[in-house]
Amino acid sequence: MKKSYDYVVVGAGSAGCVLANRLTEDPDVRVLLLEAGPVDRSLFIHMPAGVYRAWKDERINWNYVSEPEKRMRGRAIAVPRGKVLGGSSSINSMVYFRGHPTDFDEWAREFTLPDWDFAHCLPYFKKAERNERGADDWHGDAGPLGVSKGDTPNVLFDAFVQAGEESGYGRTDDLNGFRPEGLGRYDNTTWNGKRSSTAVAYLHPVAHRENLTVLTGASVLQVLLTGDRATGVMFERNGVVSSVAVDREIILSGGAINSPHILMCSGIGPADELRKAGVRTQVELHGVGQNLQDHIDFVMQWKCERAVTWNNLTNPLVQLGLGARWVMNKSGLVSSPIWEAGGVIRTESSPLRPNIQYHFAPVAIDYSGAKIRLIQGFQFHVSQLRQESRGYVGLKSGNPKEAPSINFNFLATDKDKRELVEAAQAARHIVAQPSFRGFAGDEILPGGKYRTDRDLLEYIESAAETEFHPSCTCRMGHDDMAVVDEQLRVRGVDGLRVVDASVMPNVISSNLNATVIMIAEKAADMIRGKAPLAPHRPRFFFDA
Repeated sequence: MKKSYDYVVVGAGSAGCVLANRLTEDPDVRVLLLEAGPVDRSLFIHMPAGVYRAWKDERINWNYVSEPEKRMRGRAIAVPRGKVLGGSSSINSMVYFRGHPTDFDEWAREFTLPDWDFAHCLPYFKKAERNERGADDWHGDAGPLGVSKGDTPNVLFDAFVQAGEESGYGRTDDLNGFRPEGLGRYDNTTWNGKRSSTAVAYLHPVAHRENLTVLTGASVLQVLLTGDRATGVMFERNGVVSSVAVDREIILSGGAINSPHILMCSGIGPADELRKAGVRTQVELHGVGQNLQDHIDFVMQWKCERAVTWNNLTNPLVQLGLGARWVMNKSGLVSSPIWEAGGVIRTESSPLRPNIQYHFAPVAIDYSGAKIRLIQGFQFHVSQLRQESRGYVGLKSGNPKEAPSINFNFLATDKDKRELVEAAQAARHIVAQPSFRGFAGDEILPGGKYRTDRDLLEYIESAAETEFHPSCTCRMGHDDMAVVDEQLRVRGVDGLRVVDASVMPNVISSNLNATVIMIAEKAADMIRGKAPLAPHRPRFFFDA
């Protein structure tokens, strides 16, 4: 390791690996990439159906837990975050879904960020993609990130998609294309039967570059400031505390939990919050850690009347055969990321744009034990896309090694409660369609006793979790609560940017990984001083 670098990138996750790749395209710059976790060697990272083994592996997960949620029976909510090369792109469910185009147009309109409308973001989505669909108005086919359409055969997937049409919610062949709503097969970050994390797609292919240094097991403690300029980073590795100087910029890509935590431990944040934790305020920024948004999520399950589910995947003999097939040629059932179908719909509370998302699996999963148990059934993950409730990330102390305080503040408004109940009723409506006839048996979760809206809300309060999409804690903008500007530069600090899900002004209506990669691609051009890609405005079905 050198004493100084042009750029230090903190966090080798969905954004950090992209930045490491793009910045080192210039052979004249030196980049240090710091990652707290290990190399992504685990078999279960790369085997798509091993997703549950991956995110339950405490060695590659930050294992955060929220403070007790007062409107959710005082339950503390698990907040898994990837702690490994690739970050959460190495342990997520591999859904590649960008969100609704109106999400980005809302960023531009409501936060005065014209360069972040969908037309300006789409070229960077396309730049990242190597989509097996090929290149068209909505997709790219020459980027680093392998993207495949879910196509594992199962009659329950077919029933779910057909039920979109029968129920009136609509069906789509491409949730990232002309019709970005309805029910359909998701695109996935898989390629040739393996997970396409950002470590696989962006980092490993350029690891040989002489101007790139990657340090794993390096936990960043704080950003070092000289006056109002970021001049270095202090980190701990193998029990030894070191510091490294930066000549141009430090880029925080730790995600919506870790990036605000690092800022506050460095004395950048709300003065009252820092004072309570015993941290000296160096730059007062009221919005650091505020505006936490996520997708609240709960499970609904039904028994299946026919033996067509994937409930035998935990059988050791079946696992042995499927695992051997995958090792030999990366094919078979374990090359599926499980959640291959889903979509977004509009309920009564949101007639103009989708407000509910579903993930569908042709098996019912019991998560309650140390090991998952698979049941002859099928399952929906049900989530609200744009909650009104806002939480925050704070400090428990000034010790950067102590986990931050995470407060989602779920179910804080009547609208949030109403939309979640509508989402449950809509899922029941979907399963009641003719395409599920002969498959759908008794409802397992929440079960027949939860019939009324009040009953369903009680179930949600007792069972809902997060969908693992924390965001918006260092949001873009120009007002007093904005942490970064439209170029993702931290306000009031020279030489410091944040590039990850925390900069989103509002959470998007989908999984986050695709959009975080887009943000990093766009940020790389900003950092390098390159002209932005020309905006592109394809037509969508709602434009007609």
